[in-house]
Amino acid sequence: GKLLVDYFYTKLSFAHQQTTLLDRREVYRTLKENGIPLPRHIVLNRDGFNGESEPELIENEDYIEINGERLYKPFVEKPVDAEDHNVFIYYPMSVGGGSKRLFRKIKNLSSKFYPDVHTIRRDGSFIYEEFVVTQGTDVKVYTVGQEYTHAEARKTPVLDGKVLRHKNGKELRYPVILTLAEKAIARKIVIAF
Repeated sequence: GKLLVDYFYTKLSFAHQQTTLLDRREVYRTLKENGIPLPRHIVLNRDGFNGESEPELIENEDYIEINGERLYKPFVEKPVDAEDHNVFIYYPMSVGGGSKRLFRKIKNLSSKFYPDVHTIRRDGSFIYEEFVVTQGTDVKVYTVGQEYTHAEARKTPVLDGKVLRHKNGKELRYPVILTLAEKAIARKIVIAF
């Protein structure tokens, strides 16, 4: 009997963790609750998440305002579904406006710029977050348990959308040495999830 109960709770816990990881709102909530740094962001719920009613949305050419909270461009629009990799970046009119669409790699392409698309998507729920400037690189951090981390840098898809590859076809990545503070954050994330 006890073995069956333990198995049931293990399966239930795993299902809860999986649900949490598939909804970016839940991921951000968990990170915030555990004191893990996040970019400034606003959530736009159009699906009745947590019983919320239809949000008040104001869109200007250089900002959006959701339920009274304003976020200026450039900002990133991420679907709340973590399986959806169609992430958009919107730019202010002072630099020409437009938007860039990031997507899962298709051959050697990972993003495309749309100079005439200035308005956010009108269907679905999204997280809007401040655009973080990274000098052209993304860093991926992998963890195994609480004690081991490995990090790699790659060219960000935001630059020109072109994927740099080795002769063997794999995406070009470079090892990164994390600081002690970065390793501590990675450990906190493992513990939180």
